[in-house]
Amino acid sequence: MITGELGDLLKAALKEAEKSGAITLTEPIGEVKLENPASKAHGDFSTNLALTLKKSSGINNPREIAEKILAHLPPSNLIERTEIAGPGFINFYLKPAWLQDALLKIEHEDSCYGTSNVRAGDKVLIEFVSANPTGPISVVNGRAAALGDVLGSLLEAQGCEVSREFYINDALNSTQLEHFSASVYARYLQNLGHPVLMPAKEGHNGETHEEGVPETLEGKELVHFPKLGYPGEYVRDIAGAIVREVGDKYEVGNETERDAYFRETTFRYMLDTQQKALSAFGLHFDKWFYESSLYEEGKVENVIQTLKDRGYAYENEGALWLKSSELGDEKDRVLIRSNEKATYIAADAAYHEDKFRRGYSHLINIWGADHHGYVARLKAGVIALGLDVTKLKIILTQMVSLVRDGEAVIGGKRQGNIIELKEDLIDEIGKDAARFYFLLNSYETPATVDVELAKRQSNENPVYYVQYAHARLVNIVKKAEEAGYTRAPSSAVDRSLLVHPAELDVLRKLADYPEEVALAARDYAPHRLTQYAREMGALLNVFYENCRVIPGKDDPANPALTTSRLALVNGARITLRNLLTLIGVSAPDKM
Repeated sequence: MITGELGDLLKAALKEAEKSGAITLTEPIGEVKLENPASKAHGDFSTNLALTLKKSSGINNPREIAEKILAHLPPSNLIERTEIAGPGFINFYLKPAWLQDALLKIEHEDSCYGTSNVRAGDKVLIEFVSANPTGPISVVNGRAAALGDVLGSLLEAQGCEVSREFYINDALNSTQLEHFSASVYARYLQNLGHPVLMPAKEGHNGETHEEGVPETLEGKELVHFPKLGYPGEYVRDIAGAIVREVGDKYEVGNETERDAYFRETTFRYMLDTQQKALSAFGLHFDKWFYESSLYEEGKVENVIQTLKDRGYAYENEGALWLKSSELGDEKDRVLIRSNEKATYIAADAAYHEDKFRRGYSHLINIWGADHHGYVARLKAGVIALGLDVTKLKIILTQMVSLVRDGEAVIGGKRQGNIIELKEDLIDEIGKDAARFYFLLNSYETPATVDVELAKRQSNENPVYYVQYAHARLVNIVKKAEEAGYTRAPSSAVDRSLLVHPAELDVLRKLADYPEEVALAARDYAPHRLTQYAREMGALLNVFYENCRVIPGKDDPANPALTTSRLALVNGARITLRNLLTLIGVSAPDKM
């Protein structure tokens, strides 16, 4: 990358300055940061290196430091000129050739353009979504799905070996699964003619209400719907499917057999529904990890013993506690309740030990913002086990809201207060738009999806705007061939003809792409890519307005310029296609 080359030149300059005695540094240089100035008038790249060396060099005036650096800067065919600005910034003005030659790299690397092996050897596990198997995948889950999937692709683009994992909360002691299966059973009985008494809703003065069925049969007992049950329409769907499969087999009879059947059947039905929704979103998990396996294989029990052996577990009031307050948490946490059931803290500690034992060098967890209070206790468990907590990164995503015609969408079509990813978003705006919208801004800020705008075929719709930009690039090459112009390799065209400011702006953006990918991976910031794509689309529009690629009837023929511009168009096509592929969005040839 160009910033790497400039950074090496600056380091070489400092080394020569030290050798000549012009400067003496008491500390290592560290990372040399180069950025694009806000104004083109300040050059192509700028660095604050001189300002950072004030203390180490003992020179109080950073401009003096900058002068010494530039006096020892090695010659380079990249740099046209340099200047010192403000309190000591060094600005670089580069020769157009470095931009023009970016086309050679793009064409040569093709689908690999933007990738590197800088993190080869790192083995990363990303655990994300991991929704409880008691409901459909929601749009909030969808944002985590987009983030986790694209982070995985970004890290792979930097050479990492990445695995994507979904953690399934299916432990036998799960009260949530008990409430869920009991809810389905109540709807099952309702399908068989039983009236159902629903629990009082909050704010309704403790009143209950009875729900009947189309034909309540005489003698059918009233069924009490679980107080902590799941009232969504999807519960009715599962109950209806069970009735069609087994009829009234479980209306009466052995409760143990019935409960086991409903727990397993409802769990499998819901998990299958979640997997289909995520598949429709273009997401593939390498592993679906069952929480129950931690108990079946004795891993939770082993972790409890390890915590005892390491002195981080103690008994109090009939329960076993983790000394998490000694490890960064606000208080100690229960590992095993007085009823001898392990808590989710114990299972999660076992799960993360298992991750490390599988050989992963870095772990990434993506959770909802409502899990903020759980971060410290999980890290306490990891530390207590003697694992390297610095290798664990926990990302908290903010909420997602849908807007339709300027009004917030409160509930989904079928689930009341649950807005489903597939039913309420993908089926309406498509996978591409959903993924792109989820990646428009940082996961640290709330996201809004404008449903009607996402369906609109106009430049106001960001995903349409970017996909259309790609399709237009493909079409220009096609039209040029129809007009008798053959696109030649960039090595065979006169790239020095690409000197118009609009051409250079596009070339500069293309040259920036590998660094954008690297920064997005380093900062866990895939929204940089959607922003880059939109900026690229805007620069291409300026290019089209000012630099005609295919000459019109009244334009003077300039075959050399046309083939050069076709090379630029092809470089932009490759880059935009690579970006869209990286974020899991299609790159259409026509719109």
